[in-house]
Amino acid sequence: MWNHSIEATSYTAQMATFAANTTFEALPASFLLLLSIWMLDNFSVMLAGRAQPIYQSALEAVKITHGSGRGNVSYATLDGTQTSLSGQMYMMGFAAAAFEFEHVVSASHPASGVFPALLCVAAANHKSGKEFLSAMAIGYEYATRIGFATVGFSETSEVVEKETAFHAMINAPPATAAAVGNLMGWDAEMIASAMGLAASNSAGLSSWLHTEAETRRTHPASGGQLGAEAAFLAKAGIKGPLNVMEQEYGYLRAFALDADPTLLIDGLGEKWESSAQTLKTLPVHARSLGFVYAVDQYRQCRTWSPSDISNITVFAGPAVLDPDNWIQNVTTLAVAQYSIPFDIVAPLVVDMRNPLEFNDALVANPIAQDLTRNIKTVSISDDLQYFLGYMTFNIGDELVNITVTGYPGLPGDDGYQQAAEDKYATVLKALSLKDKDDKVKNAVMNLADCDDVSKVLDDLIQLGKAAKF
Repeated sequence: MWNHSIEATSYTAQMATFAANTTFEALPASFLLLLSIWMLDNFSVMLAGRAQPIYQSALEAVKITHGSGRGNVSYATLDGTQTSLSGQMYMMGFAAAAFEFEHVVSASHPASGVFPALLCVAAANHKSGKEFLSAMAIGYEYATRIGFATVGFSETSEVVEKETAFHAMINAPPATAAAVGNLMGWDAEMIASAMGLAASNSAGLSSWLHTEAETRRTHPASGGQLGAEAAFLAKAGIKGPLNVMEQEYGYLRAFALDADPTLLIDGLGEKWESSAQTLKTLPVHARSLGFVYAVDQYRQCRTWSPSDISNITVFAGPAVLDPDNWIQNVTTLAVAQYSIPFDIVAPLVVDMRNPLEFNDALVANPIAQDLTRNIKTVSISDDLQYFLGYMTFNIGDELVNITVTGYPGLPGDDGYQQAAEDKYATVLKALSLKDKDDKVKNAVMNLADCDDVSKVLDDLIQLGKAAKF
């Protein structure tokens, strides 16, 4: 049931005030380092996404709907195509979401839903690195907190994606609007209005589940684009509801069954909930990462023929064995990357040290298809947060046992930054850009010293244009 009493507190106003007043200097050094790591990771993801066939399909549509910019005012997509600022935002977001490769936190994808559009707006307005990092912090934090408030973690909370038709990536529009407001230096009322406009237009359905539809790739791109555009609508004088998060006809009422609005502001400025991003070193579903990484590491010490693999059994808990992701009949790349059993099979069939090996050819591979259909499972835990376990399989007549003991992309892991740097190097190598490694990476890791982030975006676009795949 909807709790009418939450309207007594304007959570939207408190979020808008915090967004209006947050500066680079207020951010903890540890969180600033994470922002730089995530930005580098986003560049890896966007470059890999630019290589996907679906990116080219989206580009053809954007050429029709957005054209090539006007006169001397145009903006480049990651492949160098000139378009409008809105078209640039959409295509950058599409690149970030095209390959199931971005870092994630529960019920939120700020990497693909907030970051690309925000970067485009910052570059278009020649904002400094410090200004961008402050805005990025707001965007990440608000996307995370809106996800938490919507999905929740209490015993009585319901998971919105399981109990409704909505996809959790809907939190990108209001988060992006608040981030743009911070970036542009707007006051709290303007930011609240921007959030109101963005949240009122939020949408995203989970209707792609168990189908061949690819709409999951489009949601983050649309969300960031919509959020940024809503911010500029508010600046132009179009008013949004100033209490959109908590009002009876507002965001939480629409998208949550058992909202906890206190999570929107609890410890805001002291606790950075978005710190808990899981890095994906491989382009697979987050809950399969431990198993896929373990197989990938095992491949470092021996070789085999895919035809020699048989009798795969996965011993895991409900997070890994979730029926929504335990898809054994795979028909498209999008479904394959969302399918935990196919993800686990993939590194047994191809060498995923080149992440672009996860492609349409792999999906069509009869050995991969057969192994996925015949993979067996054993439940060994009831813990919803248990992502470890082990797996057995045969290489010829030899029985192999691989234990999942950890994963370097987990928040707080000692290898977290190195995992992001290794991923960047791996993607550049896969795209024949290995000799161009240091310039962009150094700029990202020292972004606070940058006087104009458009220079960094231009360098990323140059990489995208030079990529070979």
